[in-house]
Amino acid sequence: MGPSGSGKSTLLNLLMASHPDYTGTICYDETELREISSSNLYEMESMIQQNVFVFNATIRDNITMFRDFPEERINEAIRLSGLSALIEEKGPDYLCGENGSGLSGGEKQRISIARSLLKKSRVLLVDEATASLDAETAYQVSSAILGLEGVTGIVITHALDEGLLKQYDGIFTLKNGSIVEAGTFDELIAEKGYFYSLFMIAQ
Repeated sequence: MGPSGSGKSTLLNLLMASHPDYTGTICYDETELREISSSNLYEMESMIQQNVFVFNATIRDNITMFRDFPEERINEAIRLSGLSALIEEKGPDYLCGENGSGLSGGEKQRISIARSLLKKSRVLLVDEATASLDAETAYQVSSAILGLEGVTGIVITHALDEGLLKQYDGIFTLKNGSIVEAGTFDELIAEKGYFYSLFMIAQ
């Protein structure tokens, strides 16, 4: 968390190897990022952003990205991403429209989550994915991401919802390109520092 320009997106870009000229070390399971091939990194991590591109194709094809997967894996990704209700209502062969014009913002985000799950991504990077959604849908999408098992989620969020923030294992507060605080929601509130100020202003 942190204000605009504090370095949140830059941090995610570093984790995606977009800036190979960094100083210091970035490690995944004790392996330096520079030693991981781009293909292995791509297989290991996925990014969910605010704007999700959706093809004018079926819901199923948009989830699988036109690749073949075992049916049970597709069904698992649909269930875990919260797409079951949409599939039941419209069917897997429903055409999504040009850039997903036939879907809501929340439904497009869930398709993005399902794609990542189908890829078996172990690291999920989420860059303010719910910023353009209404409060209820944003909460549902965030809860779906937080509820994923076996996945490390690194989430940039503007949503200062106490119920969601308490679900995170840790919160890092950024300011002017540096991490100024780190801890659980309760720990940071008790410290009454920078995070506490941001949270109280938003209430």
